[in-house]
Amino acid sequence: MKTDAPDTLRPTVEARLSQQLASRLHLAEQQITPEQSERLKALRLMAVAQARAAVAQTAVQQGGALTLTGPFQWKSWLFRTSAVLPLLILVAGLMVLQDYQQEKFIRVTADIDTAMLLGELPPAAYADPGFARFLKLER
Repeated sequence: MKTDAPDTLRPTVEARLSQQLASRLHLAEQQITPEQSERLKALRLMAVAQARAAVAQTAVQQGGALTLTGPFQWKSWLFRTSAVLPLLILVAGLMVLQDYQQEKFIRVTADIDTAMLLGELPPAAYADPGFARFLKLER
């Protein structure tokens, strides 16, 4: 159960633990040979170099991200245009396709009307439901 009362023993326990840990590390440090000391120094230098490289890489990545999102940079306008351009091309293509389909429908209708007017049958025959069935069976 968690209480709101402050833990009075915690700081003293932490202090005692840290003193014990420091004393043991100091004793272990006294027992390190010169060879081990050189190896530890080399490893420490390698770790510092890797940490600096990681920090530099992060800074370069963040810097690159910041330059791409500037409000008045040409790259931001380029990216905005490249995002809108496919949509504009799609809309234009759909409009051209609709115009083509409409033109095709008009041509087919005109061919039917021309055949009807030039045919031997009177226009009233085409309105007869029996004639429509006759045309479907003939094909």
